[in-house]
Amino acid sequence: MDTDVKCSRTLKLPNHRATRCMWEGRTSKPAKAPTDRPIARNRPVARVWDVGPVWLTVRPPRHTDAVLVIVGALVVGLMVLAGGGDAFWVCVPAALLIAALSPTRLASLLRGGAVILAAAVPSLISASHHPLPATALVIVIPVASLVVLVEMRTRLERERDALRHSAATDSLTGIANRRSLLERIDYEISRHARGRHSFALVMLDLDGFKALNDRFGHAAGDDLLRETAAALERTVRAQDTAARIGGDEFCVLAPETDAAGLVQLETRISRGVAGATTGLEALSASTGAAVFPRDGTSAEALLAAADARLLAAKRELHRGVPQRRAA
Repeated sequence: MDTDVKCSRTLKLPNHRATRCMWEGRTSKPAKAPTDRPIARNRPVARVWDVGPVWLTVRPPRHTDAVLVIVGALVVGLMVLAGGGDAFWVCVPAALLIAALSPTRLASLLRGGAVILAAAVPSLISASHHPLPATALVIVIPVASLVVLVEMRTRLERERDALRHSAATDSLTGIANRRSLLERIDYEISRHARGRHSFALVMLDLDGFKALNDRFGHAAGDDLLRETAAALERTVRAQDTAARIGGDEFCVLAPETDAAGLVQLETRISRGVAGATTGLEALSASTGAAVFPRDGTSAEALLAAADARLLAAKRELHRGVPQRRAA
């Protein structure tokens, strides 16, 4: 599979090459993939690709070698029963089937070629069989069919990965979107519940953003959103996930963070956003946070708790109570 993914390590296992890629929570710096148990070295491991901010798991095809042997034996049997000759062409769909089940481009070509060679063997070693078709056709047609199949599959995989990346990434800022954040929260709930650990959510809203749009235009507002997203990515840890969940609202998911660590996290986020809003006196940021499992045991409950605290902070701001300014 073609992809621009940076991987943490490659494990060479019997009859399989498994690649464990890093979880980033973003598209730039890689981070170590979370795992709850060591990877067994005596069984196949799924490939985990990081395309933007979501896990993409591609399971290795199973029993491909057994299918290759069975299909090859069937092709040879048909050639023997038909007496060779034009029966050779039965190997083309069989080779395409084996190539489609193979995990890599090279494996597709090698295994498909093995089926083609198996189909040619009876006519080559037995004088009682009809001769094979013209040599040029025997070589060109099966090989060209394999190449076309491999290239089409590669193109479809590349387009699929692009669509997955687009579905999980905010198109304006390039960080995770709401859908990706919810998937990541569900994963962290399962992981932290097993270990009875805590993680934190911090929601962030830019106060005065609408006035900025009205005064300077939407292009300036878009620039500010991109700068805020970049500031969050620079501020959070590698294992954290920064997401834009709509409008001028952002959220940071921080694994392995308890209530005490939450205070430090909010301070870092406020300082980071302050750098993006420097010079904009009318702009500030309000935050609201929630901690698992204290404030909820589902993604909806945690987001609702963080949103309620965010709204309370904004109400206090409108009443004139001093707030932590982001500019």
